[in-house]
Amino acid sequence: MQNNELPVKEKVKRSIETYNKYATIYAQYTKEKLLQFQLEKFISLLFSKGKILDAGCGCGRDSLYLIENGLNVIAVDLSEGMIKEAKKNEVNAIKGDLLLMKSNKEFAGIWCMATLHSIPKTDAPKLMKNFYSALEKEGILYIAVKEGEGEHLIEKKRYENSPIFYAFYKKEELEDLLKSCNFEIIELIISDDEGTNWIEVFAKKI
Repeated sequence: MQNNELPVKEKVKRSIETYNKYATIYAQYTKEKLLQFQLEKFISLLFSKGKILDAGCGCGRDSLYLIENGLNVIAVDLSEGMIKEAKKNEVNAIKGDLLLMKSNKEFAGIWCMATLHSIPKTDAPKLMKNFYSALEKEGILYIAVKEGEGEHLIEKKRYENSPIFYAFYKKEELEDLLKSCNFEIIELIISDDEGTNWIEVFAKKI
């Protein structure tokens, strides 16, 4: 069976296995890709200085930046390999499934960099509803996903051709998802990273 003929849950499982195995390489590759402008904008939009959820923290790069700026960050990831890398960065990340989170108005902001596109689209509304419940009123949400169509396992050369799962989004598709879950879009940006378009959204709970 070809990778992209697999059931979507199996695709996600294989992706996590890749992240676990190649977490150190991932950390080295992304270390210099800090989104300082976006992080500073996220911080500036916060209505309170309550807790921040780094939803899918990876190697902890962004969590560390937020912590260094005086914020109380809860860093969560599903990959044990990534959690180990985050702890090397002195980020006390914990293992958790964001689809199972039960949090009520706990966070002033949620930072979700490259995490939404790591889950099946059928689960995306549930994730957004979890985020909505977890945010304080007027809490801020940042989301970044790769632009495109469909869901695919893509073999990555830097990980010895091991597969990574991506759920690609169109601008209107992501806008509709957020609005259907009662988020107000503050700003939407299409950015480029090495020839790949990213859709970045700042939104707030209304």
